[in-house]
Amino acid sequence: MEIIFDENEGNIFCGESYPIYSLKTPDKIDFKSVLQDVRKLIKANSKNKVILIKPEKENKYFLLFAALMGVEGCDDTCYPLQAVFKVHDFKQATISYRPYFFFGIAAIYILRLLQMNSDTMYKDIRTLGYLGLDIQTDYLNNTISLHLPNPGKKYQFQVASLHNTVILSSFIKMLSLLKSDIHIDISIVLKMQDFNPKHKIDTDNLLSKLYWCASFFLNNADRKEY
Repeated sequence: MEIIFDENEGNIFCGESYPIYSLKTPDKIDFKSVLQDVRKLIKANSKNKVILIKPEKENKYFLLFAALMGVEGCDDTCYPLQAVFKVHDFKQATISYRPYFFFGIAAIYILRLLQMNSDTMYKDIRTLGYLGLDIQTDYLNNTISLHLPNPGKKYQFQVASLHNTVILSSFIKMLSLLKSDIHIDISIVLKMQDFNPKHKIDTDNLLSKLYWCASFFLNNADRKEY
């Protein structure tokens, strides 16, 4: 699903008229509730190519809602194909949305990794070097180290579970996309293990934990020191 910000008033988009959905935007965010509201809206418009959304306030709730619309609509075969948010200032909305867009990429990466077997997943994680990560494999200790070399405070995590592997691999992917906007040096050491991708996993819980990791950066997008 394509996320679009449109500062033109009214219910016209690309020369056609559509109903406008009024989005309530509370200041308090409950991630799983936002996710459920996104799913309800997508389901209600499953036969529409375009949905117009008018947020009450252009706050962090609205930005997260837009990002999760993109996550839930990452299958291009599903409708709606475009979510158009009616905003006051297209340029400012685009700038504010940038870190949330990267959060959406990280959330989709979690879903992708969970569909892979062990070998494929770790191979895919190793390819994240293209984002500027320093990636080392220690075959003696059966670990993969992901390092985002960046000026700033240093953090290091040791990861042994599948859940934390996909969460923190996706989190460091998000941080690497935000690299020029943050001053943080982070290392994650993944303990490689076998797992069965067919086991039922609570993906909503994993996405919620990713948001918990990312929320400080999303809520302090203008801050560089952490």
